[in-house]
Amino acid sequence: MKADYCEDSSVINVLITGMGSTTAISVVKGLRQQKEIKLRIIGVDINKKNEIAGSSFCDTFYQVPVAIHSNYISAIINICKIEKIQIIFPIVDIELEIIAKYINLFHDLNIKVWLSELKTIQICNDKYETYKFLLKHQFATPQTWLPEEVEGREDEMTYPIIVKPRNGFSSIDVFRVENTVDLLQALRKVNQPILQEYLSGHEFTIDVVADDKSHILAVVPRERIQVKAGISYKGRTVKNEKLSEQAKEIAQTLNINGHCNIQCRLQNNVPKFFEVNPRFSGTLPLTIAAGVNSPVILLKLTIGENLDQCFFDFTEGVYMARYWEELFYYEN
Repeated sequence: MKADYCEDSSVINVLITGMGSTTAISVVKGLRQQKEIKLRIIGVDINKKNEIAGSSFCDTFYQVPVAIHSNYISAIINICKIEKIQIIFPIVDIELEIIAKYINLFHDLNIKVWLSELKTIQICNDKYETYKFLLKHQFATPQTWLPEEVEGREDEMTYPIIVKPRNGFSSIDVFRVENTVDLLQALRKVNQPILQEYLSGHEFTIDVVADDKSHILAVVPRERIQVKAGISYKGRTVKNEKLSEQAKEIAQTLNINGHCNIQCRLQNNVPKFFEVNPRFSGTLPLTIAAGVNSPVILLKLTIGENLDQCFFDFTEGVYMARYWEELFYYEN
């Protein structure tokens, strides 16, 4: 439901990027659950308003250039000035590093951008750098190689192996290969590939919420029961001290600000971590349903409201199952 108090000076104007994504819609849903703070949601996306469902969740919507376009930042800044934006929640991986590079432009406008520092984002967005970070700080992680590190000894590798883009997202161009022939084919298909030890255990995503000093406010592990195109369609919250404590340490060591999600698989009851996304997760609704509404927590922190507690616990055993729902637009 859209807000109807856009002229009220007490309204907080929030900008959310990537409104064509499941994640952005989930953030809006989380913000709309609270009623004590008046909000206007301004959404942006590279698609037109009638080409995505997410635009219908916003009070105002703008189409913007792709993040790598030279006019992207100026377009966002212009919208911020027009709409008197006070808070920005960046959503899409490719935008994070670009916004972080120009963060001072937003600070100059007194806009709070919930985003980790540039160095953190660069580590997280590069899966090989993530691997090196985890290794350096002694977190269990699957063995990972660059193609040149295994060239000439592909027949000696232990299969299966995962081949994926070094800077990929949403499980695009991720291949499980069973032999040398498959490996060589996959390496030709993937742009800037890395090779990674295959992990067979149960997969988990741990949502971690931190303030802007990397003080951890909440940790919510979720088992990924069914995954399609990198998005959980079925999942459940679990309480596992090993997952929670190590995810908390990873987030603190990386100096995470705001929301991040950390992925791992359990192998013989040992979590092996392989990915850190310094943003909201696509399965945010499950974390919210379990009692940790991170968009609202970050909203309250921004406007100086006292939080009810310094650490937010969650309900274990909350199951989520997703379904399709349609929206229709008419030209006239």
